[in-house]
Amino acid sequence: MRTSRPGFLLRAVATLAVAGLALTGCGSSEEPTDSKPSPSAPAEPDHEPLTGIQLPEGQSAARKHPVFIVKIDNTAASAPQYGVAKADMVVQELVEGGVTRLAVAYYSQLPKEAGPVRSMRATDAGIAAPTGGKILTSGAAPYTFAQLKKYDVEWIDMSTPYVVRDTSKPHDFLHSVAGKVAKAGKAAEKSGKAQRPNDFMPWGDANTKLAGAKPAKAVDVKFSQARTDNWVFRGGKYRLKNNYMGKSGQFLADTVVVAQTKTTIAPYKDPGGAIVPVSHFTGRGKAWIMRAGQIVEATWVKKGEKGAVTFTDAKGAAIEIPPGKVWLDLIPEGNGQVEPGGVTVK
Repeated sequence: MRTSRPGFLLRAVATLAVAGLALTGCGSSEEPTDSKPSPSAPAEPDHEPLTGIQLPEGQSAARKHPVFIVKIDNTAASAPQYGVAKADMVVQELVEGGVTRLAVAYYSQLPKEAGPVRSMRATDAGIAAPTGGKILTSGAAPYTFAQLKKYDVEWIDMSTPYVVRDTSKPHDFLHSVAGKVAKAGKAAEKSGKAQRPNDFMPWGDANTKLAGAKPAKAVDVKFSQARTDNWVFRGGKYRLKNNYMGKSGQFLADTVVVAQTKTTIAPYKDPGGAIVPVSHFTGRGKAWIMRAGQIVEATWVKKGEKGAVTFTDAKGAAIEIPPGKVWLDLIPEGNGQVEPGGVTVK
């Protein structure tokens, strides 16, 4: 597995002594010359922390802006979602009413705008904390703010010039907020120092294969009675058939990862009186990994909200994720109030 920081190769350097022979009437003497170590070997190629894609030799993934995560509505009312195609990674999480919301992560490239922007959930701690990402959001409940502060997650809201009302939608209050991602990035670069986020996934390389995988060119991922993803593998990519993205801005996934998570209920209800589920991306649970038209069942492990996620197969062997764009679905285990999600290969 590749590390999340560029490494250096070490090699031994032998000290050379050159004997100088001085001919005099009294005899000869030896004087060692100065010995200098050889230059260090070049660094191993770095890779993008959210996709694992290898960078050109000598190029670093450290940048002066952080990972930005935009909270985007994922219902028919949000259509067309915009800015999603440029994301490195998309995470889908269950919210109230059985619908879902997206946490769309950007690092390798920043779109001018992304949205429509909605509010955060406590689930976002386990998504943003591992990379130190900042969340662009329209707001959150007090409980959510407290949970994110607990894990040092920072956010950018409508008190800033980076999350603003979209005046082209004056009659749609809930879906008229835009995230100015590129503008937020430029502001960060003015005062920021180049830093490299930790890897979100245990990245392999271009030759990494999923051992023991079975054919899976059409897969349904169920969150609730109200939301089931319909994935199809076509043209070398996984495509979400029932999405709300604009036709010219589709997110095409190289890998789809489904993680079944422990689900609790937040200590508040939404304005309509519905319970608010919280998916905890910490601990361990069942996982499914889809790549190249195949699927493999696995176990995911993540130690704490800030921890990195790892995967193992049925024999306990580590699984690395091939480089590329990832869509991550966090489906519920179920808890009596929330029914369990599931995966069906068609």
